[in-house]
Amino acid sequence: MDMTQREDVEHWFIRRGVPHFISGYSATDDVLTRALPALVLAFLFSAVAAIDLDWPWWGIALAIAGGLGVLLAAWAGLNALRNRPRWALPESVGGIEIAVFLLVPVFLPLIFGGDLSGAGLTFITQLIVLGVLYAATSYGVVAISRWAFVQLWHSLGQTFRLFTRALPLLLLGFMFLFVNAEAWQSAGRIDRSFLVAVVVLFAVLGIVFLLTQISREIPPLTQFESWDQVREAARDRAVISARLDDQALQSRLSRREWGNLGLVLLIVQSLRIFIVSALVGLFFVALGLLIISPETIELWTTEPPTVIWRSFRLFGNDVQLSRELVQVAVFLAGFAGVYFAVYTTSDATLREEFFEDTAAEVREALAVRALYLSALGPIAEDGI
Repeated sequence: MDMTQREDVEHWFIRRGVPHFISGYSATDDVLTRALPALVLAFLFSAVAAIDLDWPWWGIALAIAGGLGVLLAAWAGLNALRNRPRWALPESVGGIEIAVFLLVPVFLPLIFGGDLSGAGLTFITQLIVLGVLYAATSYGVVAISRWAFVQLWHSLGQTFRLFTRALPLLLLGFMFLFVNAEAWQSAGRIDRSFLVAVVVLFAVLGIVFLLTQISREIPPLTQFESWDQVREAARDRAVISARLDDQALQSRLSRREWGNLGLVLLIVQSLRIFIVSALVGLFFVALGLLIISPETIELWTTEPPTVIWRSFRLFGNDVQLSRELVQVAVFLAGFAGVYFAVYTTSDATLREEFFEDTAAEVREALAVRALYLSALGPIAEDGI
């Protein structure tokens, strides 16, 4: 495999959200270097956050200029130490760059305001930002999400088929809750922050059920009996290789590769469940506009409904969108998402259809990985 073809395949891995399939994937040369623009923005934001808005305008301007000056001075100084052009972009982000990112913003609150507690908070914030950016860049979260949206667009028909298959059970289980006074008294009048917490709890439960299923779906996808199966699964992304090494055919996924592949499946299937939940929520909003009158809501919640939007008159009646109706619909939509996630793991036919198209895409990535490792040779395989 020549260098051009190798770079093409590795860029393909990145676009597909599986950068850990790349041989010798490095945190300093690959992950943090790709995250450099976001790190610079975070650095500048932390510098601005150190500013006290009670200062006069000239003090704020000096603080902004000072933060930017510190960044530029650190940038030029690091390049000078490495005998590189003053304003050249770094080829890798290592320990020195990380130290600058973490420590320089800590001194800004001390310099401009003598705020010791602010300096400590800034350091903790920088650590969290660095960790989040590293994880998101390392596992290609943006690339996975972009690819997942494209796949979801191409498989909308299948998603609607899954929705219509699950709709009877969803309606049977949730229609009783929708016309139940207790549901409106709890979900309809709950504080918005608590409603968000409930929906997040539902999302966590749904993710847990998805992870249990994904852990069972991945192992069969990684098995190839022959190179003919690999070529068939790789489609038009087959890597030209003069040698077909059986060791590469049987190469097991590392822990990071397994996690990267699991994240791909998790994001794609979570988006699909989100669409199903959103459709359920919209259905209950539409149904509530037609059959749940403001008087009924007041009877159930003991308070007049909070009208968000008075839309039109239908058959001589005002059709009103209330906050209570929206909150009950959101609650039921979140509950339906968990129910659908459980249903897809318990029903064999639905589970197969739910993972069918995504499994083919994952199988393709694994096939390209096998050809890629075979083309690179035993040294690359040992380094993964």
